[in-house]
Amino acid sequence: MKHLIYIFLLLLVSCYIPELHEGPIDNTAPIIVTTPINAGTNTTQNLIGQTWKIFYYRVGPMGQVMSANDSLEFITATKYKYNGTEYTYHLYTTGSGFNLSLYETPWGNLSGSILSNNITNGKIYGIKFMDISSGSSNTTEYYLWMNRI
Repeated sequence: MKHLIYIFLLLLVSCYIPELHEGPIDNTAPIIVTTPINAGTNTTQNLIGQTWKIFYYRVGPMGQVMSANDSLEFITATKYKYNGTEYTYHLYTTGSGFNLSLYETPWGNLSGSILSNNITNGKIYGIKFMDISSGSSNTTEYYLWMNRI
């Protein structure tokens, strides 16, 4: 028992608590940002000239996955053909990737977040899209599976 008390006292004495410094923090120094000499080029993804196939879709997070055979042909930066009929789309850069909005689909005006990797690899698997139709109270989630062909 005597040894336990010595060990406890030894542990208590050996603990170190850092001192708190009071006073203002010196953060008034200038911030220097350096740009690399060879910063490279800023490339943006686009879908122009690409054709994609929607091969599966699901309505809601727990719905049954259904087969589809719809084609999306991206003609310009804002126009695409859905099964041969021309509509509008938008592809915007976001902080973590891109926002793809497809207008006049069979499910409404859909918008979803995709990654640069999805465009580069030509695969969008089970990405959630929401109906953004003006005045719509539809909060149903639509999940699309697409491949670039």
